[in-house]
Amino acid sequence: MTTLTLPPAMPLHGAVDRTVATWVGLVEASDLARAPERIVLESGDQFDRARLLVRDHGSVRGYIAVPVVDGEADAAAVVEAVDRLPAVPPAARPAPQPITVVVCTRDRGALLRESLGAIRALDYPLTEIVVVDNAPSDDATRDLLRGEFPEFRYVREDKAGLSHARNAGLKAASSTIVAYTDDDVIVDPQWLWAIAAGFARGDDVGCVSGIVPSGELRNAVQAWFDARVSWSKLTAARTFRLSDPPDDLPMFPFCVGEFGTGANFAVRRDHMLALGGFDTALGAGTRTKGGEDLDMFLRMLYDGQAIVVNPAAVVWHRHRDDLAALEAQAVGYGRGFGAWAVTVALDPRTVGAAIARSPRALARLVNKPMASVDETTVTATLSRESKGIGRVELASVIGGPAAYFAERRAQRDAGTFAGPPSRDLALDRRLWSVLAALGGLFGLLALLPTAAGVSFAFLAIFILIGPGSLVRAWVPLPAHFAPIVIPALGLSAVILLTTATVNLRWWAPALWLLAAAATTCAGALATFVTRRGA
Repeated sequence: MTTLTLPPAMPLHGAVDRTVATWVGLVEASDLARAPERIVLESGDQFDRARLLVRDHGSVRGYIAVPVVDGEADAAAVVEAVDRLPAVPPAARPAPQPITVVVCTRDRGALLRESLGAIRALDYPLTEIVVVDNAPSDDATRDLLRGEFPEFRYVREDKAGLSHARNAGLKAASSTIVAYTDDDVIVDPQWLWAIAAGFARGDDVGCVSGIVPSGELRNAVQAWFDARVSWSKLTAARTFRLSDPPDDLPMFPFCVGEFGTGANFAVRRDHMLALGGFDTALGAGTRTKGGEDLDMFLRMLYDGQAIVVNPAAVVWHRHRDDLAALEAQAVGYGRGFGAWAVTVALDPRTVGAAIARSPRALARLVNKPMASVDETTVTATLSRESKGIGRVELASVIGGPAAYFAERRAQRDAGTFAGPPSRDLALDRRLWSVLAALGGLFGLLALLPTAAGVSFAFLAIFILIGPGSLVRAWVPLPAHFAPIVIPALGLSAVILLTTATVNLRWWAPALWLLAAAATTCAGALATFVTRRGA
C-alpha cells in the first residue's frame, strides 16, 4: 500500500481547538499522480478538516478542503478535488541571478530561529541572507546568528521602526534584487525561483510579491484573521501597471491587499533606492504601526514600474493566536492604513484618483468582506470581544494621519527621518494648504444667504484658520506655536483689511470677503500642487 505523508505548513505552537481548527499544508500534484492509497497528515489526528495548497510543476493551482479522519485525508477525495481546480502552466525557471534576502526582526528569537531554518533550506544557488536586528533590547538575536547561523550577515539598526530596518537591509544588500520577509513566517524552498521568474517577466518589473497563506489555524482567533486578510487569496498570477488598469479592480491602484503584503515581496535595489527607500514614518515600531508596504506598492506604480504577483512565491504566515495580540494587530493595520491614506491625499499625483474612488473605499472599509479561501473551512464562532476587532481596526484608521505627522516631526527633530524626496517639508506644506483651502471654502460659504448665526460661524472659521494656515504653509513654526499664531494671523489680516477699507472709503464687506476667501483658496491650490521643497 502506497502512503503519501504530508507535513504541516508550520510546526504547531499551542493547543488545537478541534471545533474550529484546520490542518494546513501543501500537496504536489505530481505526488498524487502516483496514486497513493493513503494520505497521512502529520499531527493530523488533532483535526477534523484540512486545507491543502495544491502545486503543480511549480505553479499554484489553488486550495482544496477535505475532511480528516484519524489523521488521514481520503486519497480519492483529494485527487477528485484537485482535478476540479483549473489547470495552470508549469512554472518558469529563469537563469538564476543573485538575490539578497532581508529578514527584519526585533526580540523574537524563537520565531526567528524557525524562519531562518526555512531560509537556510532554500533551493536557490545565488543567495545572500541579511538579518536586520531593529532596536534590540539585548544581544539575543546577534548571539543566535553567531551560534546557529554564522553564514548569515547580521546588521544592527538602532533606529526603531520597520522602515528603518528595511532601509538598512536595502543598503547592506549586495544583490540587484532584494527579497523581504518577516520573522514569523516559513518560506517555501522554491520561493526565490518564483521571485526570479517574476522579475524575468519584463524590464519594467520593479516589485514581485507572492501568496502568503495561513500557516497555522489552531483556534478561533487565527480562523478569524484568516478570513479577514486577503494575502492568502492571491492564487492567480497577475501583472499590474498604472498604464493598464485592470477591468476587474475598480479601486485600482488603491487596491489594498491585491498587490501582496510586506511578509513576501522583492524589489530591484537600485529602483528602490532611487525612490528614496521606505518612508521611515510608516511601519511597525513607529506611531503609525504599519502602512509601509502599501506605500511602497503605490509609489512603484506611479514611478512607472510594474508589480508582478506570482503565487508560486509561497511564504506561510503564523497568525496571532490570542485576542489581545489580534487587537494590537488590528490597531496597527487600521492606523497604518490611515497614515498611508493621508500620504495619498497629500500627493498631487494621487489625490484626484483617490477622491474619485473614495466612495468605494469607504464602503469597503466599513463593510470589509470576511471570506476564507475554501468553502468548507468553518468561520469560527467568535466572542463578543473578538467580533469587535473589526470595529477596533476601523476606529484606528482615524488616528493614522495624526500619528504619521507626529512621527515625522519626532524623527526630523532626531535627525532620523528618511523617505521619498517628495515627502520632505513640502508634504507638511501641502497639509497646511489643505487647511487653508478649507478655511477659504468656509469664507465663501459665509457669503451665501443663510441665517446670520450660520454666516457668522462660517466667517469665524475662515478668519481663524484660512489666512494663517496659508502663511504657515510657507513659514515653518514650532509645533506648539501653530495653535496661537494661525488664528492671530487671520485676526490681524482682518483688522488690517478692515482698517484700510474704512480709511480709503472702499467699504464693501461682501466684496472684500469674496476676494479674501477666493485668494486664500487659490493660494492654497497653488501651494498644494507645487513640488518644490519648503
